[in-house]
Amino acid sequence: MTAEHYLKEKERLSQALNGQDRLMEAVKDITEILSKYNLHVMPCLSYDVVRFTLETRHMEKFDLSGRQ
Repeated sequence: MTAEHYLKEKERLSQALNGQDRLMEAVKDITEILSKYNLHVMPCLSYDVVRFTLETRHMEKFDLSGRQ
């Protein structure tokens, strides 16, 4: 990621979260969780874990108990 892309993303996400303070709060919280599980030292694995977490949250909307 280039510095220009980073700044554009920061602005886009800040607007989506109604302010930069909220964005940086979210970044801080997520960073703490990544550090707690040592995922901050494994970028590919941390990405996979975060993606899996988001997919899990999405799947919780559906009743999967009868399908497994």
